[in-house]
Amino acid sequence: MSRPAVNNELKSLARDAVAWMRSQSVETQAELYLSRGEERAVSRREGERDGVEVSESAGAGVRVVRDGRVGFAAAGGADIDAIKTLYARAVEQLPHAEPDPRRVLAGPQANPAGDDGLAATLWDDALFTASWETVEASLREAEAAAKAQRGVAKIMRVEYAESRGTVVIAGTSGLFASERGGSASVSLVVAAEDGASVQLGEGYRAERRAAALDFAAAGREAGQRASSLLGARRAKGGKRAVLFEPWVGIEFLELLAELLAADEIQGGRSLLAGKLGKNVASPLVTLRDDPRRPGGLGSSLFDDEGLPTCDKTMIERGVLREFFHDSYSAARDGLAPNGCAFRGDYSSLPGPGASNLYLAPGTATREALIADTKAGLLVAEVLGMHMVDPVSGSFSVGVSGLSIENGRLTRPVKGAMLSGNLLDLLSRVDGVACDLTFQGSLGAPTFRVSSLDVA
Repeated sequence: MSRPAVNNELKSLARDAVAWMRSQSVETQAELYLSRGEERAVSRREGERDGVEVSESAGAGVRVVRDGRVGFAAAGGADIDAIKTLYARAVEQLPHAEPDPRRVLAGPQANPAGDDGLAATLWDDALFTASWETVEASLREAEAAAKAQRGVAKIMRVEYAESRGTVVIAGTSGLFASERGGSASVSLVVAAEDGASVQLGEGYRAERRAAALDFAAAGREAGQRASSLLGARRAKGGKRAVLFEPWVGIEFLELLAELLAADEIQGGRSLLAGKLGKNVASPLVTLRDDPRRPGGLGSSLFDDEGLPTCDKTMIERGVLREFFHDSYSAARDGLAPNGCAFRGDYSSLPGPGASNLYLAPGTATREALIADTKAGLLVAEVLGMHMVDPVSGSFSVGVSGLSIENGRLTRPVKGAMLSGNLLDLLSRVDGVACDLTFQGSLGAPTFRVSSLDVA
């Protein structure tokens, strides 16, 4: 069956299922989440094909609400009989659920979102058309680019993966949203050697369009990360200026994305609780979330409750302006939802989450930022981000990178510990470069923090 036929079939199924659910009860609100998708991947290990994976998936989730009580059921596969069974299972849960009058399902928007230009950037007809031989030729290009870097002796693993799928969200309220999307990615792990010193490096690229995927750039990135740390020694301790490479900054953004979720705020699990409208960072820090960024890995016309998405400024010149809300967290705060509902897949309920979250770039070049640093550390690798305390913001993480002396990158260092507080880190940002780089749906430029404890 062709892809357009699959999309139309899914929409037709959703309409039929919602009409049936509406006929079952006037008092019970119901929402249907349907998805179908496919994935394929090929990997190479030490220069030889290691494996091929091809899979398809389909599933449905049904959420019902009555008198502030919620029931939910989900299962793989998607046909009308299965959906009827899921509806019955969800309704059976209602008498046992705790009531909360703020729990209601989203309704249709007066002016639903529509953007044919954006939709076109999320789908690529060329996905799933290239032969494995063609893909492997591109993977060899990535391997060659990695091996061209100093000291790279072995390609541990390289993989190409692509996926595409369709989601339909429909409700008895009249809400109906449908969207399709796809992506392709390449990743590498390589090893560089210099005598007894061995370092691993990773490279990664992901795009909505297969033709935009830069295999050579991913290879160079992996090789440079590995070779730059050869011969690394312990860092000098003390307070130092610290610069963060984009991919390291992205790891901090991943943590911030969780702390900006309204359910974490309401549950007392975020250090940002009670700080809306207050300064939480340096005036150089502006954090935006743009679900309508053309070709973005996190871009979409609708969130996972079927509500229109919109561009948001979460932190504006250091001031906390907004949290991520789904319909329930917004109702708890007496607000309108801001199109930030997110689900892992059809089997999970929605919750607040980010789309394309990024630190807005500055005007200085990365090189100028380094040249302006008398004594510091350029962090290229961080370990232990999961150990950061989300309530206090305290952190102590392992880092590797390059020492900066009199404005020049000098010797590689490893085994250092970086400690401090997340809000202090944000407040001490005194330089942001213009090299905004996205890795998946998160993006950051190189940025500098004036002083952190290095041990």
